[in-house]
Amino acid sequence: MFFKILNKLSNHTNPNVKNHDIIFHNSRYVTQPKTQSNIFATHFSTPTTEVQPIPIDYDSGNESLNRNIEFWELKRAIQKTKNSTPGADNIPAIWFKNLDDASLYKILFMFQQQLDFSVLPKHWKHAIIIPIPKPNKDKTKVTSYRPIALTSVFCKIFERILAYRITNFLTCTKKLHSNQHGFLPFRDNHSAIYKIFTAISEARKNKKIFVGVSLDIKSAYDSVHIDELIYKCLQLGITGKVAKWMHHFLQERSFQIRWRNTLSDTNILFKGLPQGSVLSPILFVIFLNDFFETLDENVECSVFADDIFVYCSHHSITYIQTKIQNTMENIYKWCSYWKLAICPDKSAIIDLSKKNLTSLPRITYAGIPLTWSESIKYLGIQFAKNNQNGRILRNLRSKALKKINGLKILGYKRNGPRTKHLITIANNSILSLFYYSCPIINKFSETHLKACNVIQTTTLRIALGVPIWTPNIVLLKLAGQEIMSVKIRRLAIQFFIKQIAIHPFSPLTHTNDEFKLQIVEKDADYLRIAFQNLNCIPDHVINLPVLPHSNPNLCEIFLKEFQFQSKETPVSIIVTSFTECIQNLFPNHYIIATDGSKSHCYTSIAGLSKIQQFSYRIHSLNSVFTAEALAICQALDELAVPEKDILILSDSYSALSSLKNITFHSPKVIQRLASKIHVRKNMNQKISLLWVPGHSGIFWNEKADSLAKQVTESTPFIDWIASEDIISNLKKQSIQITHDNYRKSKYQALIGNVPDILTISKWTGNRVQDRLIARIISKTIITPGLLHRFNLHPDPLCIVCNEINDISHILLKCKKYASFRAILWNKLNIVESNITYDVLLSHALTNKNHLTIFIQALKYFDVF
Repeated sequence: MFFKILNKLSNHTNPNVKNHDIIFHNSRYVTQPKTQSNIFATHFSTPTTEVQPIPIDYDSGNESLNRNIEFWELKRAIQKTKNSTPGADNIPAIWFKNLDDASLYKILFMFQQQLDFSVLPKHWKHAIIIPIPKPNKDKTKVTSYRPIALTSVFCKIFERILAYRITNFLTCTKKLHSNQHGFLPFRDNHSAIYKIFTAISEARKNKKIFVGVSLDIKSAYDSVHIDELIYKCLQLGITGKVAKWMHHFLQERSFQIRWRNTLSDTNILFKGLPQGSVLSPILFVIFLNDFFETLDENVECSVFADDIFVYCSHHSITYIQTKIQNTMENIYKWCSYWKLAICPDKSAIIDLSKKNLTSLPRITYAGIPLTWSESIKYLGIQFAKNNQNGRILRNLRSKALKKINGLKILGYKRNGPRTKHLITIANNSILSLFYYSCPIINKFSETHLKACNVIQTTTLRIALGVPIWTPNIVLLKLAGQEIMSVKIRRLAIQFFIKQIAIHPFSPLTHTNDEFKLQIVEKDADYLRIAFQNLNCIPDHVINLPVLPHSNPNLCEIFLKEFQFQSKETPVSIIVTSFTECIQNLFPNHYIIATDGSKSHCYTSIAGLSKIQQFSYRIHSLNSVFTAEALAICQALDELAVPEKDILILSDSYSALSSLKNITFHSPKVIQRLASKIHVRKNMNQKISLLWVPGHSGIFWNEKADSLAKQVTESTPFIDWIASEDIISNLKKQSIQITHDNYRKSKYQALIGNVPDILTISKWTGNRVQDRLIARIISKTIITPGLLHRFNLHPDPLCIVCNEINDISHILLKCKKYASFRAILWNKLNIVESNITYDVLLSHALTNKNHLTIFIQALKYFDVF
């Protein structure tokens, strides 16, 4: 809700704008809702010419894509479906989420019928489109509206199952070009932006000329022809029932416009990817995959959805002109063949090298010269020849200040949103603008980074409701926030560590065989220092297996199935119930027990079977979760026997639960564990994992726990380390800088220990109390003594006590309030009469009851 309010106040969207009663069309005013809705329908429909259909053989060779739909796929798709507005069938997502398993199995059967016979319900191919006005546009014109499509949630669930399968297939088989980003695992906007930035930096370092071209595809999604798209799917191996179903799903779709509570006539679409469809993004990625064949030698290209950036670097501008011109001609041929159109007037070309060109070469597209520009925006980042960092900073500051103005309206309301909500808005809607491009911003100069810090402190002052003179060190400590410049550099390091962990799928690696990140020299230095501080090297980071897994049915995992696994089972019964379970259900399994341990000295793993056992030290940064998963991995390597099925006992519910719900984005150690189980499965060996309650007297578990805790300095060391634990440690170090800066400052002595306002806000009742407590803690309550420091009050002394009249004096010493003070001290259980300010706060902030008493008492001290 708060983000919607903030966006509304900063002129991004205005959902409360009423539909305009009058539409100006063809030089006349139209007032009838039905006529208006039909005008919108004509405007939003895509004009099409007759196209010769392509004969398609769907071929059913791909078994992994065309296997029967499994129950876990349906449940995962429902869980991932947002509670958005339903389509023409009016069935909301929450309805599916409340169904029991019996009902879900009926839906599963229906979905399987859909996939087998490709017969779709009419509502699945029908969309209700609602025109939404663009900000600051003339609302009497149809061109001032953008369409929002409402489609069947029922269909979206089925689409999500297919989209997940297709994405996994394309990722694992590496069918897509490495420079294609967006809507794919491990390839986001950060990697796309950084890859271009690296190419620019490399060209400047080698004193080369760098020329880039930004291309704009006209109505990209609406221009895709369905037969050609399915043909490309078949070429990539997406065949059989899946391809046939998608073909039927995309053909002859219909839509109606809903305008002023009136529906337009039904219109039929013969081309284009449907808006709001779950499948549309990945299908468009597939459609553009062969775009890279248009590139001439030494010309590269970055594609993110329909954003295209073509670039080339060389010492000779003539060479670049020839190569890019050839590429533009190839792109024109490609677009003509696949019936797409590039808008030359919306495309631009730029020189991003350090050299000054004596003349700008003429490069054309379809005979139309491309315009040379001083800057180009790609994925929200402004690339410019001169002062690029300054341009990026100005653009970010401009966006942030607009949102800060909206935050002021919220924050200055007496009974507005709570402080914790405003801090969340500040972080996720304003400060996140700077975090978005942290791998580039981290190389800003100190002056630019200080300007970023000013935006942060300004935002936090509004969110906390404290005066402008509140010191920055106190402000950050009170809000419990990292310094923005420190967080930007931390997030940049975090980005590179993630690229190491997802090797060999990272778009920043040179090859799949040899691990080497393509990063600029400054970032390489930052990364090297970070690993030195962590006492490890990149080769120790646990990375993805060659074939990442996403099937939770890889093996049997028992978490809640048996009596001894229930929290309500008495400890005295657990051992007996466990023994019976093993004897009855796993009599022939080879039993292995594993455990992980973490103490202030060591992090360790251990495992044992009837024949042998092991224990190892691992890197101290690893969490217990990682240790438990690594212990199972090591047990499969050392303790498993090939001739028997294996039962592994573990007391880590979180590790087994994560394996049971595995996705591409699961922790890398879980992916490694899944890979090892998969190897055993291919050897026709059955692996079962059984959760056992920790410290419940079960022999196997207790023995493994004892082995893990008995490690010493002489115990063998395994240098594995999880990227997730490195990132967690970096975050702790970053927030610790805020605490250390405060502890070393003069404010520690003046104010004392400052608690995190977010931990206290759960005890306060409203925004007024939030602001009051924040000012009390930071000693920024307006008093004569404080105003005198800024020459805003003539006399800083108390007229009763003749001492500096600040908040500390008022609450602790002023004779005027002695009787009220005695009552307050008694209610807060304060025994000594002479205490310090931080001691008073420590009593007042002990619990909710004390805080309530303290806030109610402040009015008797004339503090509001």
